[in-house]
Amino acid sequence: MRRQTGFSKFEFAVVLAIFGVLATILLDRLTTLEQETERLEVELTVRHINTGIKLAVADAIMRGEEARIAGLIDENPLNFLDLKVGAGRTTSDAKGWNYNPATHALTYHPRQPEAFTHQQKLAWRLQGHTDELGRSVGLRLEPVH
Repeated sequence: MRRQTGFSKFEFAVVLAIFGVLATILLDRLTTLEQETERLEVELTVRHINTGIKLAVADAIMRGEEARIAGLIDENPLNFLDLKVGAGRTTSDAKGWNYNPATHALTYHPRQPEAFTHQQKLAWRLQGHTDELGRSVGLRLEPVH
């Protein structure tokens, strides 16, 4: 009787098939996690910009310079994050963010558009808020649909 050593071709094929299925599941899950991460990154960046705007507005109010609030609408919203991105260009820190001063639009070009229902560009615009007397009392970054 002959004793077999090692794997047979069939056993080897089964092991390869199992590894292939596991690798496919893993890659699919990693892609999903990357998309969720990018969505969260964009959401947090917008929240941080809005927080920076609120701090700038509060600073103007505390200094008694309420007239300066209206001028903040012309600022690059990324400046509230201290990224200092120039008009019409991005930096490696900005990761796809861009500001167009002519339209006052902040845009983001996703690395994975599938994460944003296949949108190639997301856009926001600074919106001013006034009180009943027409004075500027705040700003907020609002999505452009």
